[in-house]
Amino acid sequence: MGQALAEKKGARGRSRRSWLCAVLLATVCLATTAGAEGGPRSEIEMALRLAVSILSDPKLGENAKFERLRTAVLPHFDFPEMARRSLGAHWRRRTPEQREEFTRLFTRLLERTYASRLSSYSGQRIHFVGEEIDGRFAHVDTRIVDDEGRRFAVSYRLHRVNNPGEWRIYDIVVEGISLVNNYRAQFNRVIDRTSYEALVAKLRG
Repeated sequence: MGQALAEKKGARGRSRRSWLCAVLLATVCLATTAGAEGGPRSEIEMALRLAVSILSDPKLGENAKFERLRTAVLPHFDFPEMARRSLGAHWRRRTPEQREEFTRLFTRLLERTYASRLSSYSGQRIHFVGEEIDGRFAHVDTRIVDDEGRRFAVSYRLHRVNNPGEWRIYDIVVEGISLVNNYRAQFNRVIDRTSYEALVAKLRG
């Protein structure tokens, strides 16, 4: 879906960012980090530890890894919030039924994207470099290092879903490129050139 929506111009750069975002949804560090007690950083660390234990299990095939990630890791993401932000101003014009369907289709899109990239995992490492909390919102800044020594700045954006409650991820920013904003730009292009119904048809396909 992401490739179908992308323009030819600059497609290579967007493909690279899409790969990074997909990997970040499913790959994590092998290095152990000091656990923080409570708060958004501990939420991220918990998700990363769960993911690495699944991805590093030699007894699991890719389908089994995907299903375990779906159960153990995806609850750390707020997919309804990600869907709302990705649709942007068009969200307000949708009925409750349309919003529910779009959220379901958007979640499936992300699941399919990272499921197709599970084989990309090769022991990438993550270092935590900062955490900032501002009321209901927070971001956890990390640096990912791949097996070739390349470094990428990655920031996880979270918000509090209950009070005092739990933190959930609503966006991932890779080298300054927001996953949510990237999808919103693609969705806007489709809607502006055709219609919302055409976008939904593409997501259903």
